[in-house]
Amino acid sequence: MDIGLIIGILILIFNFAISIWNSYNAGKISSYRKGLGTLVFFLGGFLPVSYVIATIITFILAYLGYISISTTTFILGFDFLFFGLAIVMWGVIATTLSIVATVKGRSWTAGIISVYNAFATIADAWEYITGFFSAWKSIRRAVDSSDFSIIDVIAILAIALGIGYIISYVAYKEGLKSEIGYSYASRRVF
Repeated sequence: MDIGLIIGILILIFNFAISIWNSYNAGKISSYRKGLGTLVFFLGGFLPVSYVIATIITFILAYLGYISISTTTFILGFDFLFFGLAIVMWGVIATTLSIVATVKGRSWTAGIISVYNAFATIADAWEYITGFFSAWKSIRRAVDSSDFSIIDVIAILAIALGIGYIISYVAYKEGLKSEIGYSYASRRVF
């Protein structure tokens, strides 16, 4: 098996797990700050989960020969441009939130997370900036190709967004439920 493929699969699994965790935390945050929780859910949970699902569906359908190379190229380029920007925006927000937590809590673990978030955001932004024009050109070439299918693109993205929403919303609700249960229990005890 190709080492690049293995690394790519591991990155998708890691992104998926982190996105589920972000959705869960968004539920916890929503119990006391609804707007921030919604923002964390959308940028940190729902969109990244949908990105992973769209990538997986695209690779499977392309491997099985159900979609053309140009459709595959378009979807992967679109994933990079749209979801990549969302991930960079989320990185800025996550870094800001972790820095605030570090300053307020004066915790060394929060400081380590802040440093990691800062470096990860810089790396994501660098990758996005350097790959933007290449992805854009690939999308343009794919659209001009004779075997490009907008119907396939819409169907794959709709399915990915639907599955992504369901998965991230379930995690969000679990986080909300755990925080509400915690705050109710703490009110009863004290």
